[in-house]
Amino acid sequence: MNTTVVVGGGCSGALTAIHLSKAGERIVLVDPAAPDALGRGAAYRTTDPTHLLNSRAVAMSALADAPTDFVDWCRDQGLPIGPADFAPRAVFGDYLHDRLSQVEFEHVRGVAIRLEERPERRNVILRGGQTVSGDRVVLALGHGAPAGPLSITSAVRTHPYYVGNPWTPGALDRVPGDVPVLLIGTGLTALDVAMSLSNRGRRAPLHAVSRRGLLPQSHLEIQPKATGSFAHDGTDAGGLLRAVRRYAATEPDWRCAVDTLRPQLDQLWWQLSVDARRRFLQHVAAYWEVHRHRMAPTVSARIAALRDSGALCTHAAAIHSIRRGERGFVVTLRFKGKDDKSSYESWPVGAIVNCTGPGGAATSTLGRALLDDGLARRDPTGTGLDVDGHGRLVDRDGGASDRIVAIGPTRRGAWWETTAVPEIRTQAAALARVPVAA
Repeated sequence: MNTTVVVGGGCSGALTAIHLSKAGERIVLVDPAAPDALGRGAAYRTTDPTHLLNSRAVAMSALADAPTDFVDWCRDQGLPIGPADFAPRAVFGDYLHDRLSQVEFEHVRGVAIRLEERPERRNVILRGGQTVSGDRVVLALGHGAPAGPLSITSAVRTHPYYVGNPWTPGALDRVPGDVPVLLIGTGLTALDVAMSLSNRGRRAPLHAVSRRGLLPQSHLEIQPKATGSFAHDGTDAGGLLRAVRRYAATEPDWRCAVDTLRPQLDQLWWQLSVDARRRFLQHVAAYWEVHRHRMAPTVSARIAALRDSGALCTHAAAIHSIRRGERGFVVTLRFKGKDDKSSYESWPVGAIVNCTGPGGAATSTLGRALLDDGLARRDPTGTGLDVDGHGRLVDRDGGASDRIVAIGPTRRGAWWETTAVPEIRTQAAALARVPVAA
């Protein structure tokens, strides 16, 4: 029996193990988490009931061949969650953990720091020196820890009221409620943090800042269906953008166009030249993300209420500098005005929460080791690790390994649409259909 070592026990690792188990493989899951935390990862271990999924329940099955499995599980648990509902993320974490618990696997608690590729075996080296061997390794590293902007100096990073990773359990407990707080970022992470902090009876405002000040768009309560299909063949980002705009104008709502594009996004990404991908990342990605990754309607209403009351303020500005002040920090922001002339404002804040979103696999301990050892290289845009069209890791010399495969967010950069459950479960199912090379 072949052995597959899955590095990572969050959502990507759980979906991988669930699908590989059907192929009759021996599975070793490497993750430092306790057994009762497996399957949850950073996204689904939250206990805040206001943190909802960004997709409807009908889209969230763990099983590629049973699309209603999550909804059916909710019904069996007596939970009032229907196909069109946006379930609490904690509930989805319970679901993944339950489905993973029905799979036979060995859990090795540890942090993978290096990978050795031998003629017959792949060795995963753990912190402390333990080695886990297998015929194949699946890198299910999930989302990395937030990196934070360059303005975060060591003096700021070590301050007790600076939160570098809001998903660390208990991290928000040290944020005082009677001082203004700076949230670095205006995306989904910032909105989650804003809701969590507001639930604690705050008496001072939250200021969310990003370069463009864009907030995620909202899902509709009832979304109409798309009336047409989309096709495009081109290598430049401008041509693709114009084609998407023309298509969206023909649909009942722009959300129809975005969701119709979703299954084609990786193919469209691969068609673009490397230079076009870089331009997209620099100029378009932020706008695309707020339309693609949307808020549940109830979350949108809650955020609107916080903004209307002044409890949450959003700003389009760049962080020029941050320094420690008498009671916290002094943040200097750069606002762009007319003719690209900049103005600067300095604000005192009592705490700072880094909400810039997750980091990439290339910056993780294992990712850096893979690059240093030549088992991996960066993708052409420099975003993450390079993989081929099957998710196989590409080494320093350009060769794709049949024995080292990435899945989920670990593919981000070489792939584009690879971070959500429907795509990850499809990747896991495809991996289960491919036997380990002899």
